[in-house]
Amino acid sequence: MDGFAGQQAGLAREKLLDVGGQAKAKAAPLAGRLARGLFALAVLGTTAFFIHDRFFVAASDNAVMAGSTIILRSPIDGRVDMQPWSPEQTFAANSPVATIVNELVDTQRLAELRAALATIEGEIAALEQRAAGTAALLDAAILSAEAFRRIRLEQLHPRIAESEALARAAAAKLAEAEAAAARGEILRRQGFTSAAALDVLRRDLAVARDQMQAAAERRASLLAEQKGAAEGIFATDNATDRSISQQTTDRLALTLVETDAMLADRRARLQAAQRHVEAEERRLARQSQAVLVAPSATALAQLLVQSGEFVRAGQEIARLAACGERLVRAELDERTFRSLRIGQRAAFRPAGRKEHLPGEVIQLLPTSLAPGAPRVRPQAILQLKASDGACETGQIGAVRFG
Repeated sequence: MDGFAGQQAGLAREKLLDVGGQAKAKAAPLAGRLARGLFALAVLGTTAFFIHDRFFVAASDNAVMAGSTIILRSPIDGRVDMQPWSPEQTFAANSPVATIVNELVDTQRLAELRAALATIEGEIAALEQRAAGTAALLDAAILSAEAFRRIRLEQLHPRIAESEALARAAAAKLAEAEAAAARGEILRRQGFTSAAALDVLRRDLAVARDQMQAAAERRASLLAEQKGAAEGIFATDNATDRSISQQTTDRLALTLVETDAMLADRRARLQAAQRHVEAEERRLARQSQAVLVAPSATALAQLLVQSGEFVRAGQEIARLAACGERLVRAELDERTFRSLRIGQRAAFRPAGRKEHLPGEVIQLLPTSLAPGAPRVRPQAILQLKASDGACETGQIGAVRFG
């Protein structure tokens, strides 16, 4: 009985195993078909995403963050003197980066200008002394001329008085001669005198008249001489219209005018020479030393020379990245380039980072068609939104245009 029961139990287990195997055999093709369907859907989705991304989304996988690079160049020839800056060194606005020192600057022109300036200063000092001496002599000559004029007037007063006395005497003699001649005429008509005596009286009358006229003219001449002397004019028979003192005054005044003109000329030349010296000093200051400063808040992107190195004018010293101003240069194909416009939004994703930096298109650069120019792909320049002041440059990544 027990053996039969065990046999029945074994048969039951075999039936169960057969049923499970059949179920598994039926389930295996279904799982395979489901896996193949999911794979096909994944391939189809990937293909659709690729087609959409390739033909319907404007993007560029070749973009680099420019970081608004600033290049510092040496304005003069000279030796570089700067601190041992480390990479990514940051600089505040107007902070010094390097100093160019030119110890071989030519100062000959400055020495010549300073020598000419010293010469002009010496001439001015000499002319000032000459002008002061001439002015002193002129003052003395003016006093002498005034004294001469005053003495001359004092001399003319008695001479005029004398001429007036002579005129009065001549008038008295004329009156006497006229009276004698009148009496002679009466006596001649009465026959008491001779014709010869009358002729003598007439001659005396004519002489008295001439003497009276001479005295009047002498007095008029002295009065005219007095009037001229009062005005500084001396019109005499034995002298010129200007006294020796006045002539000396005239000569000294002319000399003083000429000296003042020469002094004004030297002073003008002195001012011009001073301007030339100052300009030359400023030029030498620029040629002998130049301080290169950061125009704004920047970070050191690349140091092209070392301290103590001799550089030429125009040679690049360092490249700085502007902080807070980030530009992205993206290369595009012709289709994508034609679909973009100025002001279009975009996003830049740096390589190795998940964040997307928003920005907008500020410039579109087409392919150059100029003869001889290198043919490059079209480019779009993006201005990223204001950052937190970080100085970034040289990062590569991808751009998606919205």
